[in-house]
Amino acid sequence: MGRLSTLLIGFIAAILAVAVVILVFSFLQNRFLPAAEQPSLQIESPYPSANDVYQVEVRNGVGVNGVAERMRTYLRTKNYDVVWVGNHSSFDQEETIVVDRRGNLDISRNIVATLGLPEDRISQEIRDEYHLDASIIIGKDYGLIPPFVADTLSETPD
Repeated sequence: MGRLSTLLIGFIAAILAVAVVILVFSFLQNRFLPAAEQPSLQIESPYPSANDVYQVEVRNGVGVNGVAERMRTYLRTKNYDVVWVGNHSSFDQEETIVVDRRGNLDISRNIVATLGLPEDRISQEIRDEYHLDASIIIGKDYGLIPPFVADTLSETPD
């Protein structure tokens, strides 16, 4: 039994020695050798980052109950600060549009990208007194954009 115990202890000691050598080598490699460059996957997000605050308003331009509120909820999950929700001056808006209020088209481009709309849906009407970056006016095409895709809502105004 003594010889078997000695062999077993020697085997365990060898395994531990190899493990220590691997750990030391790994530590020294990370500490003293430059890290291998790994390609970074930069996926551009149309949504504002946590550091950006895009203030928008949402207007119901179709007269369908709940569309502006549903849009507010959706935009807030995408880090937009929705500061006002309500009805537009009329309910005959054919297409959903984004109106730039500050002259910063990048913000409006982010919004249309978030909604899956083409950039030709952006218009400019600078209104500093609104104290917001953009207005979103929901049009009759709302069923084709998030968060309304394959969704049905009742047909009464907000």
